Amino acid sequence: MTPRPIIDWHGTQRDPGPQEVDRAEAAAARVRREVAEIREAAGRLAADSPGERAVADFLRTQATLLERAGGTAEHVATLRPHQDTREEPGMLPTAARSALLIARAYHPAGAEGPAR
Repeated sequence: MTPRPIIDWHGTQRDPGPQEVDRAEAAAARVRREVAEIREAAGRLAADSPGERAVADFLRTQATLLERAGGTAEHVATLRPHQDTREEPGMLPTAARSALLIARAYHPAGAEGPAR
């Protein structure tokens, strides 16, 4: 899928340029990787204690919301900062960023069990 047409302040519509398409596809690929990472951690946590099951539910919910908001090049252009996983200096982490950080803390790449 390609990004949606771009509409300026005057209502003029144009198709996205090649750089804008590449940027959107790269951002969508990043979102899909992070969604997979969050879901993998949620799957591993789901079989543990009730507290960890609650964390897994949070992770699954955030993964679904993130995927819907920016999982395709068409939708990633409308991904708002409060929905994204990117770190914003001086700002509190968003729920999606928190889910990603939790996933990475519990299951760093290739690790078994929680990182302690």
